[in-house]
Amino acid sequence: MERNNWIENILKSTDGITSVVPSDDLFSKIQQRIQLESKVSSKTVWLVAASIAVLVLLNFSALNSKSKRTHDSTTAYLEMTVNQSNQLYK
Repeated sequence: MERNNWIENILKSTDGITSVVPSDDLFSKIQQRIQLESKVSSKTVWLVAASIAVLVLLNFSALNSKSKRTHDSTTAYLEMTVNQSNQLYK
């Protein structure tokens, strides 16, 4: 009961709050600063995207070649240790 009263008091404390209205001058200042910021050219964006794609492809090919080498060496080791004499029964 006490907890519910506490929650209700907290919720009622926001009843008198009014929204703040910014001045028109502030909005124009913000717009001017946005326009003054230098923009990134589309050529730069494409160069960055291409370099990321090249890096991803290089990483994929490196991982792919490493897994092939690991698989080949594991298979060769298994062939040498499992069946050396071709005799199934002794």
